[in-house]
Amino acid sequence: MSSSLEGSANSFDAYVAIIGPTQVGGLLSAALFGCLACQSYLYFTRFRSDGFALKATVSAILLIQLGQFVCIILTLRAMTVSAYSDPSRLNILPLAADLVIMLSGFTVFIVHSFYAFRLWKLTRSLFFPILCGMLSVVAQISMLILSVRAFSMTDIMTFIDSQIVLIALSWIARAACDSITTVGVTWSLKKKRVSGFREYDYVSDIAYHSLPHLL
Repeated sequence: MSSSLEGSANSFDAYVAIIGPTQVGGLLSAALFGCLACQSYLYFTRFRSDGFALKATVSAILLIQLGQFVCIILTLRAMTVSAYSDPSRLNILPLAADLVIMLSGFTVFIVHSFYAFRLWKLTRSLFFPILCGMLSVVAQISMLILSVRAFSMTDIMTFIDSQIVLIALSWIARAACDSITTVGVTWSLKKKRVSGFREYDYVSDIAYHSLPHLL
């Protein structure tokens, strides 16, 4: 009797540990989606001369994030309304939560691909862009496998324990790709800025010393 009560208590604590971060993450995601909508509006109104590929990339991210936002709202509703009196119903996550995994993977893949291309344009080196591309592909494949397996999930605790390797692999690949692109783009822009200032100073110095001779 006591063991069953202890097991129920542990299950309830596990459900609470899932519901809390999901609620906080959902609210933050809603706020960030509002920021993305404002940024997208400003982009399309102020940078109309950008190419079709860049506009298509921004549109794809916006549409995917819109779908993810709707799925997050449905997941929050399921957690706060449908499963309010019976947290055990969260043994199987709603379909919307499974779709969030897939959609977030597509968003990250597009962003990583863009910054890998940006890194190549800045450095003209293939090593780091190709490395970022490989890491992005690994993360995307991991997320797709997780999302497919989540559709047939029967117990969330068992699912997390059985898929911990894929979850860790996707997060590590994402973090590594983010770090490489951030450091690479920042360093390249800083290097170009410093070299630009030096070139400007050199040209200004020549003009300054030549001015008396021209006069």
